[in-house]
Amino acid sequence: MTDSYDVVVVGCGGAGAATTWWLARNGFRVLAIDRFDAHHTRGSSHGRERIVRLAYGDPVYVALAQESLRMWHELDASVDATLVRTVGGVDTGFSDELEQVARGCDWARVPYEWLDPDAARRAFPGLHFDGRALLQRDAGCVDAHFALDAFEQSAVADGAVIHRSETVTGISEQPASVAVTTDRGSYRGDSVVVTTGAWAAATIDGLAPLPPITVTREQVAFFRPRRAMSFPTFIDRRATSYYGLPTPTGLLKIGEHYTGPVVDPETYSADVEPRTWRRLLDWVRHNVPGVEPEPVDHSTCLYASGPDEDFVVDRQGRVTVGVGLGGHGFKFLPILGRRLAEIATGTPWTDNPFRFERGPRLAARSLHK
Repeated sequence: MTDSYDVVVVGCGGAGAATTWWLARNGFRVLAIDRFDAHHTRGSSHGRERIVRLAYGDPVYVALAQESLRMWHELDASVDATLVRTVGGVDTGFSDELEQVARGCDWARVPYEWLDPDAARRAFPGLHFDGRALLQRDAGCVDAHFALDAFEQSAVADGAVIHRSETVTGISEQPASVAVTTDRGSYRGDSVVVTTGAWAAATIDGLAPLPPITVTREQVAFFRPRRAMSFPTFIDRRATSYYGLPTPTGLLKIGEHYTGPVVDPETYSADVEPRTWRRLLDWVRHNVPGVEPEPVDHSTCLYASGPDEDFVVDRQGRVTVGVGLGGHGFKFLPILGRRLAEIATGTPWTDNPFRFERGPRLAARSLHK
């Protein structure tokens, strides 16, 4: 006999876990399936640290970030672990990029401050500043590892079923349901949500008009501070963009944004790429004097990105899709989980900016990180 659910969620990384959490807390019978174990390192959701921030140049993302940050703090208050640390966020780099971020903050009445280089160095002596900086004090970090645990544990407590190490081999729409087959069985749902990141194209396979999803392998390094000092999250917006944030273990995570090679998620190597690695270390030596110059660890992750870094969140038939989050999606997981759950259970997202068919918004996109 085939097990039946209101919704089957395919892919239980960050977006899938958040969607499962929202569905279960609202009383829906939900099954989530993932081909890997929890906290695996093959995708985009592993590790302990992610940036949460409000400073975007696009009002759409500012509004989503505001709602998501409120939900992060609500989730934080409901669990034993500390999920969110508010450390402030600093943006530097090209003046036009910073002005666009300032306009996005102004639109949403998000408070921020301009710091000249001397003031910025006094506030954050571990960083080098050669121009003015935009400081937004509500930014911080979310512990990704514990956040995923919180989503899943809350969902299971509310009745969700989660299957790990189980590979979906087919999804097919029926007249009144969706059939999901795996290497271990078959299941039926009133609808299905696909949140498989780098594997989206293969999973969806013609079920919805998915725009191109580009998968790149990005690498990051972890540095030890020279002495006890406070670091904000930071983004340097230049031709090659860099970001950094303090980790729960006291290190500083720093990486380039969107410079990794295009890869096949089935066969990619996690080895360090020498040229970009040297460039990253050179940048850190010049711009982050507060850390020891040699990294103590490194990691890789996959960016699975839609056109111009926009998300893809939409429904066709009984199939709802939430992909293209690579590089800046984690901070939005609570609100994206809610939106995906609502779309899958019949509540449309009015004025959804992330539909399959895109409008002229994409022509004026700034770097999203």
